[in-house]
Amino acid sequence: MKTIIYGIAILFASLGYSCQNRSGNLSLNTTDTNSAFRFEANYAEDKTAKLKKYLDSALNNELSLDQDIDLLVNLNGKDKFNLKAKQGWLQIDFDKQNSSLNGYVKLKKLTEGIQKKLVEM
Repeated sequence: MKTIIYGIAILFASLGYSCQNRSGNLSLNTTDTNSAFRFEANYAEDKTAKLKKYLDSALNNELSLDQDIDLLVNLNGKDKFNLKAKQGWLQIDFDKQNSSLNGYVKLKKLTEGIQKKLVEM
C-alpha cells in the first residue's frame, strides 16, 4: 500500500514539474495604478536571447538578461525605470508620480513591444 502511495506522489510531483517547465509557457502581467506601473513576464528560458536582442535595440543599451540583474535604466534623460531580470523572467517597475507623461508613454510602448516579441517567438 505504501508503494502505491509513493508512486502516486512521485507521479503528481513529476507532472507538476513538467507543467511548469514546458517550453511554451508564457505569463504576462501588467499593473497600472495612479502612482506606479509594473510589467512582469514569465517566459520560456529559450526566448531570453531574442528578448535581449529586442531590448538592446529598443533601449540602445547592452543588457545581460541571462544573468540575475537589478538595475535602473535611463529612459529619456530624466525618467528612469527599474528592470529586474533573469532567464525566463523580466520585471519592470516605473514610478509615475516622479516621472513625466512622455516617459510613461514610452515605457508602455516598450512593454507592448516586449509582449509582441514574446507572443510571436
